[in-house]
This record gives sequence, C-alpha cells and structure tokens, in this order.
Amino acid sequence: MDQTQVINQARQRLASGDFAGARAGLEALLAQEPGHGGALELLGLAAGNQGDFRTAAAHLESAARAGAGSPELHYNLAVARQKLGEHEAAIAAFSQAVALRPYFFEAHHDLGLSHAAAGDAAAAVAAFDAALRLRPNSFEALYNKGKALGELERFADEIDCYQRAIALRPNFSGGYVNLGVALRDLHRFDEAMRQFKKAVTLDANDALARCNRAQTNLLMGVFDHGWREYEWRWLDGSPVHRLPGKPWLGEGSLAGKAIVLHNEQGFGDTIQFIRYVPAVAALGARVILQVQPALVPLLQGLPGVAELVAEGDPLPAFDCHCPLMSLPLAFRTSLATIPPAPRLRADPERSAAWRARLESALATGRRPRIGVVWSGSTWHPNDRHRSLKLEQLRPVLAADASFICLQKEVRAADRATLEDLPQLLDVSDELASFADTAALIDNLDLVISVDTAVAHLAGALGKPVWLLLPFSPDWRWLLERTDSPWYPGMRLFRQPALRDWDGALAELRAALAAMLRDAPRG
Repeated sequence: MDQTQVINQARQRLASGDFAGARAGLEALLAQEPGHGGALELLGLAAGNQGDFRTAAAHLESAARAGAGSPELHYNLAVARQKLGEHEAAIAAFSQAVALRPYFFEAHHDLGLSHAAAGDAAAAVAAFDAALRLRPNSFEALYNKGKALGELERFADEIDCYQRAIALRPNFSGGYVNLGVALRDLHRFDEAMRQFKKAVTLDANDALARCNRAQTNLLMGVFDHGWREYEWRWLDGSPVHRLPGKPWLGEGSLAGKAIVLHNEQGFGDTIQFIRYVPAVAALGARVILQVQPALVPLLQGLPGVAELVAEGDPLPAFDCHCPLMSLPLAFRTSLATIPPAPRLRADPERSAAWRARLESALATGRRPRIGVVWSGSTWHPNDRHRSLKLEQLRPVLAADASFICLQKEVRAADRATLEDLPQLLDVSDELASFADTAALIDNLDLVISVDTAVAHLAGALGKPVWLLLPFSPDWRWLLERTDSPWYPGMRLFRQPALRDWDGALAELRAALAAMLRDAPRG
C-alpha cells in the first residue's frame, strides 16, 4: 500500500465531503501501520465532520501521541472536546494551539467560548480580546465578548460590544436581543424595548426577542401584551411541555370537561400559579393538577383539584390542558384581577412536631422566630444576581430574635459561616420535603428570603415574607413598589442600585429593628 497515495486520496475525499470513503482508506492504512500519525489525524477530522466527536477526539489524541503536533491538530482536538462539552480538555488543547501559533484567530476565539462555557467569564474576555487584536472587526468575537462581559456585569462595555457587532452585521436579530437585555439590566427600558422591536422586525419568529419583550412588559406591569407574547417561551429553548395539542387559553367552554393544569418551570412558579385552580374549577371543569413530585405531599387536598398527579406518572383521560403559567393569559389577568394567593395549610402533625423541636432548641424565652433563606438553586439562570452569601446576612442575624435556617441546601462556601453563627438554628438536614418546610414555617413569625421557592411557599401559607430583590428582579415582582400584588403579606426590599445588596440590607435591618421594638416577648 502506497501510504502517500492513501493520505492524498483521503485529503481529496475530505475536501469533497466523502467522509466515509476517507475513513475507509485511512482505516485500511492503520490496519497495516497502527501508529501512523497522519492517518490518525485525518481519520479524526473525518469522524468529526460526521459528528462522531468521541471517535474524533480519540484519533486526534492518538495522532498527537504519535508526534503529529501541528496547531491544526490541537485545534481540531479542542473542537471535538468542545462539542462533547468537555471544556477543560478543550481549553487545554486550544491553549496548545495558540502556543504553537499565536496568530491563530479561530483558536483564540473558540478558547473564549470554552472559557465562557466553563464559567470563567474573565478568561473568556481575555481570549476574545486576543482574537480581536488579530481581527478587530470580527462580529463573532465582539458578540461573544459582549456576552462574557454581561456575565461580569460590565454592562457599559457589554453594550459597546453589541453596538459594534450590530454595526458590522445590522441584520442579525440576536445582537439586538442581547443589547436589549443589557439595557434592561440597567433599567433603560424604553431603549431596551426598541432593541426587541428591531429584532422582531428583522425576524418575526425570534422567540428570544419575543420572550424578552414579554418579560420586560410584565416587569413594567403591561400585562395585556406581556401575557400574550409570553407564550413564545415554548419556542425559545427553555420550558417544554409534552402534552398533545394546543393548550386551552380561555377559549371555549370547559363545562363537563377534564383539563390538566401542569407545571412547567420551578417549584416557586407552581406554587404561585396554582391560585388559578379554583377559577378553572368554577368554569365547570374537572381539574387534574400535575406538579413536581416534591410538591405532591404539600398540595394534597388543594381546593378545586379533582385529581393530583406527580409529573412523570400516568395521567388519566383528559379533554384539554393548560400550563400553569399560561393561566394568567387564559383569564386575561390585569393587576387588578390577580386571584388571591393559594391558602396552603401545613400538615398539623408535622407542624406540632416542629413546634416541639423549636421549643426545645430555642429555650431562651419567646422571642420572634424568623426563618432565613439566603440563596437559591445554583442551576437558576439568575442565581448570581438573586442569591447572597450567608456572611452578608451576619449584621441582620445580630438582631434580638430567634433565627432558623430554612435553607435546604447549604453551599460549601457558606458552611463555615453557618457554623460560626450559633444564633442561626441549622435544621437543613431535617427538611426532607416541602411539606416539612411548610410545617416549620407554620411555627414562625416572619420569613426573610431571597427570590426562591420558599418565599412563594411562605406567602402561600399566609406568613409575612420580607423578600430581598436584585436591582433587576424577575418580572413577577414588578418595579419600584414595596409590596406584591401576588402575596398581600409580602414586603419587598430592593437593591437601590446595581449590585447594592448593602443598601437593601440596610433598609431591611432598619425595618427589623422597628418590628422587634414592638414585638411581644414571653
């Protein structure tokens, strides 16, 4: 077998798109000479072009071990690792490629993508800067640098990157969407809405533009337009529902029909929007409520529910369905017509058990009992904005009250702080379910929380809730107001400026001091 001829034929087949033919010839060569670096490298390229990235990475690594160490080889290996989601390995290979060829634009740029995917926005910005030094007018590098700058909350620089990217590619709707989000984060709402409108003008089916415009309208209290356009969320790649047919959105009679009302996003969303169940039942429907399994014990006996089903379990026969967060549209909800919060009830036996537990653990007289939640789930896309470090609450926890941790999951970074706060009773290991948390909250006087499901739970139990919100909150909390139309017992403490938790916490501490001055003691 003429090795040079096989390699040349493989290159020609790769160039023409005949990847299977290229692989066949190369595999025959490797059967005779297993360590042939050139054949391994080309075989890796062929596999990668066929979408077989695991095989591509294996062949390219074998080629590197065989001595084929070109910048292109390391770049292609990195791309394969990137496609597999193995970003640390991709970063190592991209770094090797740029070390061998410092002017390798694609390697610098794609290194930035992997740094961003690995959560290192600062390293991503540095990589995109290196790419932009080679190609200052690269739309892709400017656009992706903008996204990384947004993660660093360098909003002015982020906006500048998007504006420069848009100047280079004015017909790309995604650039306007991201620019609009950055402007919204700075509360420049009119400008943000213009960007979303431009994106929709360019692409009427841009679901991200539609959803972001919907959420901005909802945040500003423009419910009529906001609810309608929020239905685009099913096309933006975030929530999904797997029930057949179009959802019921208020059209047609429900009398005598079975309807499935089903969860779609987080626990807090489910708790917030089950308030519509009685209204649906009042239309004559038989309501089948599907919720996350963790919420089933809590929601047993909910008024208006004919059958409660855990997500993933078989559903009974039904005539139609509606996602819970589409019910505001179905009922054409305005600020004035938001239904009352669901009045959940804690299980009496669990509540009695927690009462005894607290009386035993807090044997220092009857001081106000305050539950505390300082962080949410790390998977939440807005977690870095909404969550606190426990250390930031230390001045609040110095008040003359009994504080109880309602945090189910305590992050490693907060564990040492928690151990250094004996005034905060840690019962996180005892909270096995939402029903347990509800029973504990039933024995408290107040809940202080960031924007998590526990805040919704406490609100639905009718407990006073003090909610700490970032400068740009989730749309449901609206703007400026200190109360919530969703939960009458809730008080909102907002960051007065971007990243200003100190300002929000100072306001909360003053309110807490005033409350404790008037609190009964026993």
